[in-house]
Amino acid sequence: MGPAYYDTRTLEPSKSIGFLIKRCGVLMSQLAEREFEAHGMSFTQWLVLIRLRWCESLTATQLSEDMGHDLGALTRVVDSLERAGLVRRQRSRRDRRAVEIAITPRGRRVAGRTLPFIANLLNRLVEPFARQEIEALIALLQRLLARLEFFLTEGARRPARATASPARLHPAIRVKPAVQRRIRGKIRGGTS
Repeated sequence: MGPAYYDTRTLEPSKSIGFLIKRCGVLMSQLAEREFEAHGMSFTQWLVLIRLRWCESLTATQLSEDMGHDLGALTRVVDSLERAGLVRRQRSRRDRRAVEIAITPRGRRVAGRTLPFIANLLNRLVEPFARQEIEALIALLQRLLARLEFFLTEGARRPARATASPARLHPAIRVKPAVQRRIRGKIRGGTS
């Protein structure tokens, strides 16, 4: 590994991956909220539905951690989705003491019908980029996600080479096997 990229003299928001990713996320959320306003649903509600569409059911705590959303605020979102018949609370099959949130058939249909809004938004955002640039950006973000999840799950104090598969780390990520191998190689080797 070469010299550290960041140091206290040169660290600035315009070059900080943390700041840039956070800022992009905030702006994308604001744009998505505008898209969903016209359809009687918030972007946060849609995120809950789409996450449950991929995972079947999760506890409120799991959903909150997954989305990086405050548990109390998320509970209100789930309450509104439940009143609309889009999700239901049910006893966990694994632990009868736990309650899980599951998507209903109606919620699955609504989530599916709204996917084009997000696809359209994302296509507008990446329009100025070449396909290879988009794929490279996605691969780098998947690699960063795998590294971050490795640090969180392994409790690492200092950065080390991650060996976990990005596809196994986050169920919402569907990565082609060839891309998985490339990402895994980059995580282990740190090179392109």
